[in-house]
Amino acid sequence: MAFGNYALYGNGALIVPALFAPWAVYWGWAWVLARGGAALEMALFVVGLALGVGAWSVLEVVFFPQQPGLTVLDALPGLVFNGAFFVIPAALLAGLAFWLFSSRMPLNSLTVFAAGFAAAFLSALYGVGLGILTGLCVAAARKDPSRSVAIGIALLVLLIVLGNLPLLPALFPA
Repeated sequence: MAFGNYALYGNGALIVPALFAPWAVYWGWAWVLARGGAALEMALFVVGLALGVGAWSVLEVVFFPQQPGLTVLDALPGLVFNGAFFVIPAALLAGLAFWLFSSRMPLNSLTVFAAGFAAAFLSALYGVGLGILTGLCVAAARKDPSRSVAIGIALLVLLIVLGNLPLLPALFPA
């Protein structure tokens, strides 16, 4: 995936924010909701997480520049776009799933399976969809806060498995 001078291919480290941004959204939102927070606090957490993920671009240019002569101004697009690319789609899907599972749909085996299937489908075809699992898990943790750690661990396992689905064809070349 490339846009002008910016490209997101060839670096295996890109899987880290793709998998851990939804997981960070889970922990942040579960923490906010456990303390009586609402949508504003959840949105502010997402903004902070997006800026935090983007801050790595600036730190990389300052401490480990890939080319001589790079400045902090050269890293500013990364500050904005890294968070927008990795955090915002996951947070939007998580917000939709959280709203659905906390107010419109029951948390039962059928709906959890359907959400997992939708997340796997979107993740395999389009590289997005892991936020659905995040929103589902936030709704489950809100319903039973004593299980938030177990839910978070299960979410991490699901994120790793489903997040790597697009890489399966490379393992089995024709």
